[in-house]
Amino acid sequence: MRISPELMAEYDKAKESKKLERKGLENVEWSAPIPFEEHSLPPFPVDVFPDWLRKYVEGVAESTQTPIDAPVIAAISILSTSLAKKFHVQLTAEWKESLNTYTILALPPGNRKSSVFKALQEPITTFEKEERELLAIEVSQQKVRMKAKQKRVEHLEREYGKSGEKTALDEIMALNNEIDQEEVICLPRYVCEDVTPEKLADLMAENKEKMALLSAEGGGIFSIMAGRYAADGKANIEIFLKGFSGDYCAVDRIGREAKILNEPALTIGLFIQPDVVQDVPNIFQERGLMPRFLYSFPPSLVGYRKITPKPIEPEVKKQYNETIKQLMEIKGQEDIPLTLSDSAKKVEIALRGEIEKMFLEGGTLAEMKEWGSKLAGQIIRFAGLLHIAENVQSLVNGSMSKQINEITFNKARQLTSYFIEHAKVAYGCMGCDEDAKDAKYLLEVIKRQNKMEVAYRDIQLLTNKRFKKAIRLKSSFNELEERGFVYKKYIGKKIVYEVNPYFLDPNKYGYMTYKHSETQRENEIESSDTQRTTDYSSYNNKMNTEESVGSVGKRSNDGGTLPNHEKKAIEANVGYVGIESKKVIQCGKDLII
Repeated sequence: MRISPELMAEYDKAKESKKLERKGLENVEWSAPIPFEEHSLPPFPVDVFPDWLRKYVEGVAESTQTPIDAPVIAAISILSTSLAKKFHVQLTAEWKESLNTYTILALPPGNRKSSVFKALQEPITTFEKEERELLAIEVSQQKVRMKAKQKRVEHLEREYGKSGEKTALDEIMALNNEIDQEEVICLPRYVCEDVTPEKLADLMAENKEKMALLSAEGGGIFSIMAGRYAADGKANIEIFLKGFSGDYCAVDRIGREAKILNEPALTIGLFIQPDVVQDVPNIFQERGLMPRFLYSFPPSLVGYRKITPKPIEPEVKKQYNETIKQLMEIKGQEDIPLTLSDSAKKVEIALRGEIEKMFLEGGTLAEMKEWGSKLAGQIIRFAGLLHIAENVQSLVNGSMSKQINEITFNKARQLTSYFIEHAKVAYGCMGCDEDAKDAKYLLEVIKRQNKMEVAYRDIQLLTNKRFKKAIRLKSSFNELEERGFVYKKYIGKKIVYEVNPYFLDPNKYGYMTYKHSETQRENEIESSDTQRTTDYSSYNNKMNTEESVGSVGKRSNDGGTLPNHEKKAIEANVGYVGIESKKVIQCGKDLII
């Protein structure tokens, strides 16, 4: 026996009544929505820096009205640019860490990233300009000498071809030997920006196998890595992989001399927009490029910035510029090994033990093993940079200790949680599926309208280039409604979405500091289930009041108690009347009494 048409008609009537009831709702009791990223990001512990650097990054952050993270991450890149291939940290005979770093800071447009980068990079670009001017004459004279010798060789080769005299041959060989033995002087380069892998290899070969790729608009370099200028259009990231770890790298090209880099040290410091991380090709992650980066995703201050901020104190800026210049002036044929003191070694071993436990199932780094496997080395590199930054004057005087003490290493260790939490955000972006991207895009479109209500049709017109099919747009709206960003209602036949005021005005409602906890989520699920049960009970009571339901397909007046077969249907999770109608119909078709 199947559910009767009469009962299904009553059910449809109840469903329509529920729909009409929702249409008439005017007021919605809002609560803070469930954000897409539920990370509570720690601030950068800027006190780890020595005073000369801490005061400057704080001054830059204040004067540019940017998060402190921006000048801090830039400062790490600047220290790396100054000290890579001059020092390294020697842990064991087989394990050493260079002082070059890969960093990414992600901020939306309009956050004055260029101003921050310029303020931190200025002493390096100034030093580079001065060095190039000093060497310009010497480089020019060497080119003239080399050209003259080459012309002489060509002349002698013609003479020898005619006469075959041994004296001519001897002179040719002597000149060629002089040309080969003379070290070519190149105008120094310390920093580059958007550069192809082949050109980067040339620059590193000409500059003692080191280079810094720094950019305030760093999205372009990822396009180049992905193969924008490659003849075959394929990604070419070999030099970026080996430039971090210092592995042997040979760049061969047809018709040109191969570039051999025995122990390259590349520094990468990029300021980018968050979408750039989200859209990186999968091969970057698979080949291990993205795990080489330290990430920072600070909150934007746009809308909350001071109109007349305090400028950087001249003395603070002067000390910063002079100190970076002193680090740039350090010369040396070989990089100097730094070691850890005995107490610092214990801290370092404890750190690696803590990180190892994070790889276990359910651990902090269980889903980021590739990135986490490099974290201890990253902290060691920062400890080396910090040690030099703390001891610049003794370094200049030649009295600097080459041992990193426990205090300095503990300062570097403080960054562990900072970089882990920010890497979670980066990996959340990189792992973001298309449905989540669509929902976030739709949320931004709704936010730009700045209205308490938006019509479905209006949003559809604004987003028709992205949402080619209506089903994708509706799916994204459903995602936003489940998270509490919007609420669907009807005005006649018109679909309208009310927008959560917590989202529209975070300053008033405090949404910026909202974090949706697991307890809240469980309470909401429990509340939702209770509401469904209540909806079913309301409908059932209504039926009992008018006419109690007897067996399926027939009515009775037995006092309003549900028959056993209906109880069994409910226990079997047939569905909730008025809420999960599809389940009721689908299950009802096959329900045999």
